[in-house]
Amino acid sequence: MKKYLFILFGLLFFNSWNAQAQIDDTDLEELVIDKLSRSSMIDIIKKVRNQMYNNYADNNYNYLVTHQAMINDTAQLLNSETVFDVNINLKSKKINKSIVKDPRNKMSMDTLFFNRYSGNDSPMYWLTEVVIRKYVNVPELDFFNNFKDYTFERKRTNDGQYVIEFYSEQFYEGYFQYDKNFNLKKMEFVLLKPYVIDHSQSRNGKFMFEKNWIYKQEKVSITFKTNDQGKNFVSELKASEEIQDYNFTRFDSNGGVVIKDIDLDFKSNLIFKKM
Repeated sequence: MKKYLFILFGLLFFNSWNAQAQIDDTDLEELVIDKLSRSSMIDIIKKVRNQMYNNYADNNYNYLVTHQAMINDTAQLLNSETVFDVNINLKSKKINKSIVKDPRNKMSMDTLFFNRYSGNDSPMYWLTEVVIRKYVNVPELDFFNNFKDYTFERKRTNDGQYVIEFYSEQFYEGYFQYDKNFNLKKMEFVLLKPYVIDHSQSRNGKFMFEKNWIYKQEKVSITFKTNDQGKNFVSELKASEEIQDYNFTRFDSNGGVVIKDIDLDFKSNLIFKKM
């Protein structure tokens, strides 16, 4: 991992994600490499991961979710701000949220596009709900589990916190920062190699629907805080994604095509922020 990694993140994220989504250049010079064996490094990563499982706040918090989505780089599909009451249980992998009545709530949506779908057929589910759930579920992130695919390097900051940089040419590159008690403070990562999702489903030998796409880009920044009881919680999550070649075909009971989308491209930018 090279020192310019942190600068790269600042360039990759949207301009609206200003300097708060970066580590200051002055801090870069103060990072001291900690030489550890690979087994010791993995033990530490497990402690950080498990601390999130075991020390996550079970409180309900209000979050403002801001989201924009585009299709084929030309048309805006969605522009929304919504306040949610959220409870996150990482051990059971459950994220329960409900809309809070708030004057800030607003929704602009391309109804001509989305009204063609019903239920979870809609790309809306993958552009909004899944974006929150897969990144908020921090202990399940790839670099906290698939150690064989990654290289790691640990550094120490002047204030006694630690930074672990990770890299896999097949998956993600990034870093996470934690304190002496193994509580996460911040993480940033980007996808280096696109991957395919196939969500097709059949029943009694007949296809109900065929759905597949490519995750082309993922760029994520998450900050964490602790509450008065010393429990961790997500303070802010910022995620941008690009989905390429989204193909969807829904069939009726006789095998006829009800709806068909071919090679659609989506861009999504979502901010999940505690109020």
